Amino acid sequence: MKNILLSSAVAVLLLTGCGEDKKETTAAVNEAKTEAVQKQEPAKVEEKEQTRIEVVTQAAKDASDTVAKAASDVKQTVTTAASKVSEQASTVVKEASKEVEEVATKVQEATTSAVSSTVEKTKEVVADVSKEASAAVAAVTETKQEEAKPTINAQALYATCAGCHGANGEKPALGKSQVIKGWDKQKVITALNGYKDGSYGGAMKGIMKGQVATKSDAEIDALADLISKF
Repeated sequence: MKNILLSSAVAVLLLTGCGEDKKETTAAVNEAKTEAVQKQEPAKVEEKEQTRIEVVTQAAKDASDTVAKAASDVKQTVTTAASKVSEQASTVVKEASKEVEEVATKVQEATTSAVSSTVEKTKEVVADVSKEASAAVAAVTETKQEEAKPTINAQALYATCAGCHGANGEKPALGKSQVIKGWDKQKVITALNGYKDGSYGGAMKGIMKGQVATKSDAEIDALADLISKF
């Protein structure tokens, strides 16, 4: 009986000690776990921070790459568009230059034609004006010459001839000369000038020379004109 009680007491003591040891052990384990967790938490936080930084960095890199690619695409697009615009502008300029040259050529041709036509018309006008001016000058000159001529009374001049040739030149002078009625003007002038210089005349040559010796060319012309009208 005593042994049983002793064994029971020992067992109680052992169980009590074991329980305390177990509690201590459990507390130690919990403390260790807590300590491990506390040690792990900064590491996890640091790891999370590192992960976050990496994610942000990668995102920034991706964004930068995207922006760079977009910028490159935009640059390429702008370059292509600028090249097309430049080509179109060059084409437009060439076409405009060609049109300007064609217009300039047409204007020059039209101008040349107009100038040529104007020159020809001007020449014609000048020629016409020159002719008219020459005719006017000739008319004025003739008028002045006529005005400058002394007035000749052919009938009075012929009065000295009428005694021998008759009032209308119908008689042969002194019955010896030719009848001068019906002579033309030039024939009369030739005869009178011939009497005057001694190259013409027959039986009446001596008498006629004295009659016409003092006659001027204008007077002879006036006499011939009058006689040619008998």
